[in-house]
Amino acid sequence: MASAGLLLLTLAVLNSAGSSQTFVKIHCKTQNIGQCDQESRLDCVIHYSEGDVEDAENAEILAVIWRKEGVKESVLKYENGNLTSLPGYSFAEPSWNNKNVNVSLLIHKTAVKDEGVYTCDVFTDSGYNTNHTRLNVTAKYGVPTIQPQPQDIDLNTDGSLTCRSTGYPKGRLSWFDKDNKPWLEQPKVEVLTTESGLFILSSTLNIQRGSAFSQYTCKVFNARGDKEAEKSFTVQDKPSIGGLGQDAKDTKDSNMILATKIVAPVLVVGSLIVGLLVLLLYKRRSQRDHQAVHTAELHMEEGDDQETEGDVQESLTTGETKITLTDDH
Repeated sequence: MASAGLLLLTLAVLNSAGSSQTFVKIHCKTQNIGQCDQESRLDCVIHYSEGDVEDAENAEILAVIWRKEGVKESVLKYENGNLTSLPGYSFAEPSWNNKNVNVSLLIHKTAVKDEGVYTCDVFTDSGYNTNHTRLNVTAKYGVPTIQPQPQDIDLNTDGSLTCRSTGYPKGRLSWFDKDNKPWLEQPKVEVLTTESGLFILSSTLNIQRGSAFSQYTCKVFNARGDKEAEKSFTVQDKPSIGGLGQDAKDTKDSNMILATKIVAPVLVVGSLIVGLLVLLLYKRRSQRDHQAVHTAELHMEEGDDQETEGDVQESLTTGETKITLTDDH
């Protein structure tokens, strides 16, 4: 850093005292996007202006220094014909030399720590200039994982589902039901950081037994709000001994209870009806028997009356005879 500062001062003096009308300007791309574990390129190109074309073509680069905000040491430095750099940094042009105006920086394996603002200083025999550019690092979120608790969770068990996904920068997780509708009460998303700077997003959805849904989907969105991946989880219906699911068993039990509730009153009513019918039949039979006895009695009484009348007639006849005999006497 001391040598770089001395070089800046020396070149500034030389530039102010120089007779050349040519001066240097660096054009850098303002924003650069880099993917984790991939190469990232920070584009910067030297432009010469306000001088003879011949002077611009013959201009020689004396020094190039790339610095990153927050880092004391230069990430790349060309000075006095020597090129040094931190591991993972180089000129984007493989065959770069001090005549090449493309001074772009190449990061070989981008990491979250590489995100930030970079400064490029260029010193030529025709002038000095500096410019800034920024690198934004992204890491696509992977397909989420869903961990049930308990492990054998089913439709008749209270439990939870925990969704996790890793990426960068910080995104969000959202839950959806089987109809792809967002969960009304989205659980809070917890954020952890890995050693490499990536974010681990975690969201736990609590579910209760008897829930109306058996399928849940966790979707992960990046910092821009774009969906990057999703994962679905189906809560199984625990089978019973008879091979029926718990719902089927519950339905069967409910049907049996309902049938019992229906059959019991029917049996009571049926018993009452049968009892009434038996009583009615018994009463009618009793009436018929009574009428038969009464009729028989009537017949017997009529027979007795006829016999009595015959006896009276005979007695009267006999009496008249007796009376007649008496009168004659």
